[in-house]
Amino acid sequence: MENSKGEIVLFPKWREKLREKGLEAVRHQQYEEAIESLEPLFHYREADDEVITGLLISWVGTGEYVQAEEICLNRMKVSESAYFQYLHIYITILFHEGKYGELMTLVEEVLEQEDLPGEVRTQLWQMYNVSKDIEDSHQKEEQEYLMEEWQEAINGQQIEKQYSILMKLKSFDPAPSMETFRGYLTDEETHPVIKTAIILWFQSHGVEESTSIHKFGKTISIVPVEIGSPSTHYIVKHLELRLTHIEQEHPIMYDIIVTMLHRYIYIRYPFLPTENEVTYIIEALKMLGNEYLQLEETPIRMGPETESYKKDIEVANQQYRAITGE
Repeated sequence: MENSKGEIVLFPKWREKLREKGLEAVRHQQYEEAIESLEPLFHYREADDEVITGLLISWVGTGEYVQAEEICLNRMKVSESAYFQYLHIYITILFHEGKYGELMTLVEEVLEQEDLPGEVRTQLWQMYNVSKDIEDSHQKEEQEYLMEEWQEAINGQQIEKQYSILMKLKSFDPAPSMETFRGYLTDEETHPVIKTAIILWFQSHGVEESTSIHKFGKTISIVPVEIGSPSTHYIVKHLELRLTHIEQEHPIMYDIIVTMLHRYIYIRYPFLPTENEVTYIIEALKMLGNEYLQLEETPIRMGPETESYKKDIEVANQQYRAITGE
């Protein structure tokens, strides 16, 4: 029937019948029948927390996770009295969906609450530990698979594939394969882009061990966690500062040459430019910017040093784009 506002409402006896029938079906794990009875109550806004939790349990039981997750999240925000019931259902949904990382993050946040009931705390720890074991197992399998893919890419000299795999490995701890990748850092056949990607992988995981790297005929030892990144090192910031006047006059040109600068630095890293090289690099970048935008009608004569850096920057950018796809 409809009320005076034109809204559909349920007769009290029908509402109570649906409620009793639906909750009874939930208790007997007859989830499809429960959904048939409880969904009308929910849609007509005749559902209290008991009915909603029963409906959520039924949706989870029939694999309707997306709808259940959305409503569960909303109820966790508005229902204080049934918060832990909804929390338990929501964690169950995350578990069934295989979202173990999200589950563990949520549990860690909830466990920080001092007034958490002991029974709830115990249940959460159990779910956390089970999820962690599964997540660790999955990560181990994925890392082993990526290492197999890496070896195939090395054997086939597929540099683009090597880079792609390293981008996936970034989320994993490098410790299990540290010695293997250290070897690639000193191998002359390893591409400079790949060597930089390996160092940044080590750096992102706080590797403190001294590591040797060979590039462009030079070898140095570095501690990944202690050296600056290619984009934040002081010499890079100094180069950017020397180019800021171009940003006002030719913003498009500025964007082009700064991008070229970062790619060039990425290739060289960790062999960063010295103060003596700054002027030549700045002039080379200006030349390239002018050429790209065709701002000069007649060629500008440049010294041999500037011309050498210009060629290096061009080659570095070509290699970077070809390998990374950026």
